Amino acid sequence: MAQIVLSGDEIIGILYANELVPRQVAEMRSEGDEIRLKVRTQWPLLRSVRVGVRFSGYEDGQAVLQLMTNRLIDKFDWLVDRMLESLRLEDYGGRWEYPCLYVNINHFVEQRIRGISIEGMVFKEGLFHITTSHPVPTTTIDDALADTDGDGSYLSL
Repeated sequence: MAQIVLSGDEIIGILYANELVPRQVAEMRSEGDEIRLKVRTQWPLLRSVRVGVRFSGYEDGQAVLQLMTNRLIDKFDWLVDRMLESLRLEDYGGRWEYPCLYVNINHFVEQRIRGISIEGMVFKEGLFHITTSHPVPTTTIDDALADTDGDGSYLSL
């Protein structure tokens, strides 16, 4: 088990570097305990919407991000639902249940890094603390050496 500590800006940088930000997201920045997004829409009168989300917790292998709502957004929750349909959240291991976005973090990790799994995540003092687990190796170095041919030819480091 290990722990990784990242700021919101570092997480955003990792998302951009690995091309994990949906094309509809025109802008993303970290501001305190919020992540601020500018999301493009398909509607001619409303080209983009600015929204804020906060990390709400980690449950059942999913990071939970809560939309920062107000009376106006609450009245137009159907509009938020329509806007999020275009993001194809399922392609990114996510699902939407107003006002929360659930993101399967391991969906991203397992596609890029073998041998690590995210077990937990908390946000405290302005930083994300991510707990990982690693599978126990099924073979040892001695097992690997025993699998070589009879003349003992193997790469020695």
